[in-house]
Amino acid sequence: MDETSRFVEGNEPDTISYQFYLNKDQTKCLVHETFTSSEAALVHINSVESQTILLKILNVSRMNKLDVYGNPSEGLRKVLASHSPQTYNSFAGFSH
Repeated sequence: MDETSRFVEGNEPDTISYQFYLNKDQTKCLVHETFTSSEAALVHINSVESQTILLKILNVSRMNKLDVYGNPSEGLRKVLASHSPQTYNSFAGFSH
């Protein structure tokens, strides 16, 4: 994860946040990714690094849930559809 984080930080300027959280016994991992746009998310998903590490991750784990926050483009929704994401469209609020 450290290697992938360094790659994303150095090569994907439109990735705002890319963080991994483990529970106490290290049996569950929460991945939090924030992008400037749907297009930036697609760049990340289609990068060689992401595709390579995702295959490794899925060989030793399984994705239980995918939540998408914001207003994803049709293209991003199509790419994520096989993971049956729950989408939460922007309603109110702000970030700094």
